[in-house]
Amino acid sequence: MKKIKVIGVMILLTLLVTSCKKWIDPAINKDPSKPTDVTMALLLPSAQTGLGYAVGGDVKYAASEWMQQMAGGANQPLAYDRYVITQSDVDNAWKWAMYAGCMKDMADIIKKAEEKKAPWYGGIGKVLMAYSIGVMTDLWNDVPYSKAFQGDADLTPAYDSQAEVYAAINTLLDGAIADLGQPSSANLYWPGGEDFIYGGDPSMWTMAAYSLKARFAIHLAKRNGSAAYTDALTALANGFTGNSDDMSVPFGTAYNEQNPMFQFSDQRPGDIVVGAYLVDSMIAHADPRLPLFVDTTGGAVGSHAGQGEGASLWGPYYASDNSPVPLISYVELKFIEAEAKLQTGDAPGAAIAHNEAVAASLSKFGLTDPAYIAAYGSETGASITLEKIITQKYFALCYQIEVYNDYRRTGYPVLVPATNGVISFIPKRYPYPTSERLYNGDNCPDVNISTKVWWDN
Repeated sequence: MKKIKVIGVMILLTLLVTSCKKWIDPAINKDPSKPTDVTMALLLPSAQTGLGYAVGGDVKYAASEWMQQMAGGANQPLAYDRYVITQSDVDNAWKWAMYAGCMKDMADIIKKAEEKKAPWYGGIGKVLMAYSIGVMTDLWNDVPYSKAFQGDADLTPAYDSQAEVYAAINTLLDGAIADLGQPSSANLYWPGGEDFIYGGDPSMWTMAAYSLKARFAIHLAKRNGSAAYTDALTALANGFTGNSDDMSVPFGTAYNEQNPMFQFSDQRPGDIVVGAYLVDSMIAHADPRLPLFVDTTGGAVGSHAGQGEGASLWGPYYASDNSPVPLISYVELKFIEAEAKLQTGDAPGAAIAHNEAVAASLSKFGLTDPAYIAAYGSETGASITLEKIITQKYFALCYQIEVYNDYRRTGYPVLVPATNGVISFIPKRYPYPTSERLYNGDNCPDVNISTKVWWDN
């Protein structure tokens, strides 16, 4: 009898276990706040705003201070101004803002677009990734790319050399152009309003891809010589044609949508101010953009490199709550054209492109100033020089990472390093972050801020 009872209990338990799926909905064990899959339509705005917030904020601050457009007023930014930048200073920018943040979203978009037959989404993802990995390699040199974004499958990805990263950038942009050239009928999913930059327009993203090809081509001038300039000019033929084409990330007035520079000044007032070189140069040039770039309330005053002086704050164009963050612009392309033509022997063409760049920059900011154009935007083939091109580009691309790239490539504008800096020259690169040193040390290169990036040699 006891044996029969035991068998009966076992049968009952078996029935209960095997039938629980029938009367307990498995969905109750899923946390709705932790989705296991996210659509491309949700990933894309996250990728774009994350990128804008990163490159419009933490990623650029040290470089902009070294270019003396910004200056450290106090605390950590003052250390940057004296060329003291540690592994922990760049950790969040590398780890959370870029790799684990917007770049992971981009990698997922590219993968999903392939799986779901959505080439326009894939093209957008590739353009954004090309821009992003370009920022990373230009600031850090060798970086993980080909083995990155694999999650638990590879937590210590190998580093690609900068030469390999630049080859990957071109592959991404060529792939993007091909994807974006597919007909609408080739897509099962189409990007639209969730694309904050171009509203899902493949033709605009195609122009952006060509524009980035021109930027990255001219970065390689020391490596590729005249081929870098001809490659840039070839790409420019299909790039932006006016200011309205610019690739920028919009921000809003709501608290959780505000521009990163605005948020920084609001939360850490006085930690970063404007640089004396920028302010003094714009005053000397009678530059009409000064009150847009610098808060001129009570007069425009800049802090000299490394001095931590009281100075003006950023102006309204780049640092209002809803200011967009520029990624690449028509004005930049005209300056690239001017440099490329000058370096390939077409001085008259270079002068025309330079003058168009200056005029387009003023127009972008809603300005007309015949006196400024006469003084600084009326060059001829006999008067145009590389220094004039890069100096005007320095003003036009104020507070943008590209200014630091131009300085390292060309040596212009001529800047005097901070007199109290820990080194006697402007740093050549960013240090690798703490997280890479600790957890990917076998792959992380052993270099410092005095070591040039590959294309700068």
